[in-house]
Amino acid sequence: MNFSLYDPVVLVSFLGKEEPPEMVRDTDHYWKLIGQRGVIVKNEALSKMPRHERGERVLVTFDVDLSALDLSCHNEVPNSLWVFVSDLRCVSDREQ
Repeated sequence: MNFSLYDPVVLVSFLGKEEPPEMVRDTDHYWKLIGQRGVIVKNEALSKMPRHERGERVLVTFDVDLSALDLSCHNEVPNSLWVFVSDLRCVSDREQ
């Protein structure tokens, strides 16, 4: 699926899975974000990141505060994560 910058998206899975592995640290439990909305703010083609072997990634800024969910966030943009496009679904502004 082709995504563009500033497309609104919803996270539908993380690393291709809807459930976390048995042993996952609280700070790495990004599956908490499934169902959360965000906006694409960068893609790998526009960054210096090498393409990942699992596929194309985009930087998504989420509407929720990642630190309030006790999730690690080390990106240059607050509340953002690099996410595989296969883990996202485009949504319209009218969808909630």
